[in-house]
Amino acid sequence: MKEGHDRVIGGQGRGWIYRLAALVLLAVLVLVAGCGGGGPTAGSPGDAGGATPSGADAGDGGSSGTGSLLDEIKQRGYMTFATDGAYPPMEYMDPTNPEQVVGFDIDLGKAIAEKLGVEYRVALVDWDGLLAGLQARQFDAVLSAMSITEDRKAGAEFIPYVEMGQLVVVKKGNPKGIGGLEDLKGKKIAVQLESTNEKVARTVEGAQVITFQSFPDALQEVANGRADATILDEPVAYYYVQTQPDLYEIVGEPVQRIPMGIALPKGETELVQAVQQALDELKADGTYDRIYEKWFGKKP
Repeated sequence: MKEGHDRVIGGQGRGWIYRLAALVLLAVLVLVAGCGGGGPTAGSPGDAGGATPSGADAGDGGSSGTGSLLDEIKQRGYMTFATDGAYPPMEYMDPTNPEQVVGFDIDLGKAIAEKLGVEYRVALVDWDGLLAGLQARQFDAVLSAMSITEDRKAGAEFIPYVEMGQLVVVKKGNPKGIGGLEDLKGKKIAVQLESTNEKVARTVEGAQVITFQSFPDALQEVANGRADATILDEPVAYYYVQTQPDLYEIVGEPVQRIPMGIALPKGETELVQAVQQALDELKADGTYDRIYEKWFGKKP
């Protein structure tokens, strides 16, 4: 008998018994593995608080289909607001804590969430993905200094919360002698892509409009002399001129004052009403004024 074969008992080997047992065990293991796919997976929505980077699920703001989005928000206990995090003083990354987003919109979102009785969460999303993400229910709201336009109203509900005009910002010393929007004819204007600033720039006859994913890049073009001017919302223009007076200056008066809005998913009437009521209460009890004065240096 060769080494490794089973001893013969009663004319038959025991190997077939072991092989049968092995097959039974293998079948059981396969069955168990096949039933194991229903558990939770890493990275499920709501795993962590704080800022969620662009492209993440951002807290899964989508409605489950069993009730309104407001019901779902209250059930899960938090509301996720999306922002691009790059528009000081509205929203920007804290220089002392680069993982923390701060600003007027952030404080207002926290105050609204508190009025609704839920936790505040923020999702960082590229500007041109904000409304698409809202429509895909990746988050519950967009609070990111977004102006209200007819095009945007076609894809979202808007609650006005602040009004801003547009200002022309040029390089310190105003080397091109620009006096305001009317002097930008034939000039090179750097603006943020798909922003109201871009729309205003494109109304200027003969202007060469160059776009950037974020407005700090547009500002940098002005500082470097590669663009003659940029157009910014009022508070943002004042913020940069105050914090970097050696680089920029404002020319002319504000133009085209328009409301900024909190964007909410279409059809979520209960949520729209609840957020509007929360905002009204914040204005009535003085909270809104305190947040406004904190970031803009004056009362509304």
